[in-house]
Amino acid sequence: MKYLLFIIIVFAGSELFAQNAQSSDELFKLAHEAAFQQKDRAKARALCYEILKKSPNYTDVSVFLARLYTWDDMYDSARAVFSKIFARDSSNYDAISAAIDLEYWSNNPKKALIYCNLGLEKYPKSEDFLLKKSKVLADLKQYDDAFNTIETLLKINNSNPEAISFAERLKEEVRINAITINYSYEKFNEIFSPWQLGYIQYSRQTPIGTTILRANIANRFDTKGTQYEIDMYPRFADGLYGYLNAGYSNSSIFPKARYGASLYYSLPFSFEVDAGFRLLKYSSDVWIYTMALGKYYSNYWFSFRTFITPSVQYASHSYSLEIRYYLSGADDYISISGGTGISPDASSIDNQNNWLKSNKGGIEYQTKVTNIIIMNIAGDYSTEERSPGSFISEFTAGMSLKFLF
Repeated sequence: MKYLLFIIIVFAGSELFAQNAQSSDELFKLAHEAAFQQKDRAKARALCYEILKKSPNYTDVSVFLARLYTWDDMYDSARAVFSKIFARDSSNYDAISAAIDLEYWSNNPKKALIYCNLGLEKYPKSEDFLLKKSKVLADLKQYDDAFNTIETLLKINNSNPEAISFAERLKEEVRINAITINYSYEKFNEIFSPWQLGYIQYSRQTPIGTTILRANIANRFDTKGTQYEIDMYPRFADGLYGYLNAGYSNSSIFPKARYGASLYYSLPFSFEVDAGFRLLKYSSDVWIYTMALGKYYSNYWFSFRTFITPSVQYASHSYSLEIRYYLSGADDYISISGGTGISPDASSIDNQNNWLKSNKGGIEYQTKVTNIIIMNIAGDYSTEERSPGSFISEFTAGMSLKFLF
């Protein structure tokens, strides 16, 4: 009888514990619903405290409570919760990740970096911790360390879209100066002698964004000419930046002047959109409006762009699609592109703007030769309608070297 009574007591105690645990889980579900569906985070916090009275070591609830405080900018309260969590378990993955977010969002990157290092000490191959550490280091303006960290992540998984996207934004910060030398050769199947275009440009990172100075030197229609340009990419906020362009030439093979502006905005799920205009001044002004949508997916970058030129009767629209595949780091990729219509930045536009139709396909390869030299090789083939029913084929090959310092 004593043995049977003992079994009944143990069974009843187990049932009571199971009911209590189930009750905590149900309350946790209600806390999530209060926070995300009802948008009532105060109610969610109250439910979390009710759960922790029943199950004080329910770490998932404590982490969620700390995040609730963080989202409402109640940073000291969140830190108090994290202090209790880490006193019990300093290796809890979710708690470390949430603590990094707390310190990063509260403009305390040095403390965030401590948690990043703790996370990577416990989980050295964590993509989440490597990405967050890279962002924290960039916030601290330690760009070399930030880029090396994101490169480590990409060696673990070169298809992480957020890492690729951030590496693209970060890589220009690693070396604040760069000189690029480019040469391209364009051969036509008839009418024109080959065209040649080269440029040399200097770019520098500034506190407000990248500034680029460029000199384009061309030989077209057996005429030589030079064009001078300046590009700027001012940053306005995280995920929001612009593009400004101005150029001048006294040669007939370039527009006398050119201007451009665009606004770029990063969207959730690794999307980016931009919209703007280009103005080319020939004998008359040519206005072009442009819009684009980009998307990082796995280790691919997709970009669809359109140009709309209201003043050109037969070629008022052009469309292009680029697909880029990252081989390893942010500077190593291969891409293919295709388009139809006339791009206002294409060298095939002459100062009469009288092309009717154009179809184009291209391939590009870029690789980091050394830590300070980046090589790019590109080629494309196009057919362009010179007059109704009369097409010209064109092949273009080019190469550039970029020196970072």
